[in-house]
Amino acid sequence: MAPTDLQDAKEQVRQAIDIVDLTGSYMQLRRQGRGYVALCPWHDDSRPSLQVNPDRQSFKCWVCDIGGDIFSFIMRMEGLEFREALEMLAERAGVELSHKPQGGDGQFDRRSLLRVMAWAEQLFHRSLLQSPQAEPARRYLIDRGITDESIKNFQLGFAPQSWDWLLQQAQQSQIAPEVLERVGLVRRRDSGGFYDYFRGRVIFSIRDVRSRAIGFGGRFLPGVSAENDAKYLNSPETPLFSKSNQLYALDLAREGIAREKNIVVMEGYTDVIMAHQHGVNHAVAVLGTALGERHVPLVRRFTDSITLVLDGDEAGQKRTMQILDDLLALFVAQEIDLQILTLPQGTDPCDVIASQGSDAFRQLLSNSLDALEHKIQAVTNGLASAPGTHRSAQAVEEILGTLARAFAAQGSASSASLVREQQVMSRLSRQFGISEEILRSRLVARRREQTSRTRSPAYSSTDEARPPRAERLALSAWEKELIELLLHQPEVLPTLVASLPVDHIENEFCRQIYQQAINMMESGQEVSFERLMLATDDSEEKNLLVECDEQGLDKQNSNTEQRVSDLLTHLAQQQEAAHHQLRLADLKQRRLDPEHEQEVLSELFEDFKRRQTGSSPTDG
Repeated sequence: MAPTDLQDAKEQVRQAIDIVDLTGSYMQLRRQGRGYVALCPWHDDSRPSLQVNPDRQSFKCWVCDIGGDIFSFIMRMEGLEFREALEMLAERAGVELSHKPQGGDGQFDRRSLLRVMAWAEQLFHRSLLQSPQAEPARRYLIDRGITDESIKNFQLGFAPQSWDWLLQQAQQSQIAPEVLERVGLVRRRDSGGFYDYFRGRVIFSIRDVRSRAIGFGGRFLPGVSAENDAKYLNSPETPLFSKSNQLYALDLAREGIAREKNIVVMEGYTDVIMAHQHGVNHAVAVLGTALGERHVPLVRRFTDSITLVLDGDEAGQKRTMQILDDLLALFVAQEIDLQILTLPQGTDPCDVIASQGSDAFRQLLSNSLDALEHKIQAVTNGLASAPGTHRSAQAVEEILGTLARAFAAQGSASSASLVREQQVMSRLSRQFGISEEILRSRLVARRREQTSRTRSPAYSSTDEARPPRAERLALSAWEKELIELLLHQPEVLPTLVASLPVDHIENEFCRQIYQQAINMMESGQEVSFERLMLATDDSEEKNLLVECDEQGLDKQNSNTEQRVSDLLTHLAQQQEAAHHQLRLADLKQRRLDPEHEQEVLSELFEDFKRRQTGSSPTDG
C-alpha cells in the first residue's frame, strides 16, 4: 500500500469507528462530564482511571501513563503491531484496504497466503482426527498425556508419510504448488516439480497473536518418519513466518500473561501444551532458536517480566551459559525483568508437570533466579570460602564484564538499574573481600572498554546512531509547550516558522511533530490533533500526543500571543546561554588572538549588563 493510500485508509477507519463504541466493547464505561471513565485494564485499578474523550477520539490512563487513539487502543488490548490493528479495525468498520499483490498475482498477497495456511491447518487437523494412517500420532499424543481438548485448542495435526499428499489435496482445492512453496509447505525438486515439506509427523500449528496459522512444526514419529529425519522440523522463513520473532502458543497465553503479569518461555511444544492443560497458561515456547533481541518487541506488547525455563540436562546448562551474557545485556538494556529456572537434572517441564502437578511446577517458578543472580551463582560456585585466590579474581572479572556489557547496552542507567548495581556491588564486596570502591573502579574501566567497542565502525548502524527511545520521548517543558500550541492553536504556526527553524529543536520527537505540522500547512492541509495522531503509527508517540493535548486543554483561555512570545524568548535565552558558554570556552582555552579576545570580553560584559537590567536578548 502506497503512503498516500495508507493515510487515506487510516483516515477512513478513524472516521468510521467511534472510540466510545470501541472501548465500550472491551470494558464498562461510565459517563463523567463530557467524557467517560472505566477501570483501566493495564494496572490493578479499583477506581476508574481510564478516561475516554469522545471529542478528541482519544483515551488516557494517567496512573500507568498509557493513552492514544483507536489504533493504539487495539494495539494494546490485542497485542498487535500497527498494521495488524489497522486491518482488524478496517474489517470492523467495513473499510476495504487496498492490497497490492506481489508479482502482479493476487494469490501471493498476505491475505491469500493466510487463507492457504488456514486451509492447511484444517487439513492436518482433520487428518489427525480421522485418518487411519494417523494412529501412531494419536498414540504418541496419548502417551504424552495430551487430551482431546488440547488437540482441539492447539489445532494439532498429522502429515502422512507421503511425498505428495498435500500437493494432491491442493490440486483438488485449486491451490497452485507455487503458493504452497511460498508459505513453506512444499519444496521444489532439482529434477522439476515439488514435494511435501512435512511428511510422517505430528504437526503443531504456529499461530500469530490473532490465532492465524503462519507456520508449522513437525515432530518425528518412530516407525512412521524416515529414520534419518530430524526430531523437529519447523517451517522455513516465509513472508508470514520468522522463527526468531515468533513464540508458540502466544495467542492462547495472552489472558494468562495479563493475569500473571509474566510470561513463561519454554523450549518445547509439548511442554507448553502440558502447562496449559494444568492451568499454567501463561506459557509459550521458542521455535528452535534461543530467546533473543527480535523477541523483545513481541514480548513487550504483553509484559515486562519473563521467566525462561531450561531443561535440567547438561545441554540445558550449557545453553544457559552460552546465552546468559547476551540475554543480560539485552534485557537490562530493555529494562525487562528476566528470571531463569533450570529444572532438576534429567527433567523437562512436561515431565515435572505430568508427574508432580502444576503446584509443584509453580513452586519451582517462584524460586527462579534473577538472570544476574544466576550468573553470579554460576561463576562463584565453590568460591565463597576462597576469597583472594586467582579463581575468585577471575570470577569477579567475569561478573564485572557481564555487568559492564549489560549497562553499556542500556545507554543510560535508570534508577532501578542503579539500585540493582548497588546491590550487586555490595554482595560482591562481601563475598570476595574486595572494597566497593575497587569494584566500582574496575566496573568503570570495563564499561569504558565496552563503550569504545560499541562505538567502533564494526558496531555502527543507523539505529544505534539514534538516541535511546526513552530519551527521544522525554520532552522538556518548552517542547511540550510547543506541541500544545500546535495541537490547540495551529494558527500560530506561520509566526513560529518565521522565528523557529526546525533544526533548532533538540528533541527528535518534538522536531518530527513540528516538521509534520509545517508540511501539512505548506500542502494546504489543516493542522490538527487528529491529523498529527494519524501521522505516527507508534503507540508511545500517540500516548505522548494525547498527554500534550489533554494538558493543552487547560491553557485554551490563556493569552496565545504571550505564550508564543514567551516560547521564542526562552529559545533566544537558551541560544544566548549556549553562545556564552562557547565564548567563555574560547577565552579559557586561549583560542583567540588579543584583538578578538577584547571583542569577546566587551560582548560578554554588555550581555551581563543587559541581564542585570532585565532586558531581553531580542531587544534593540
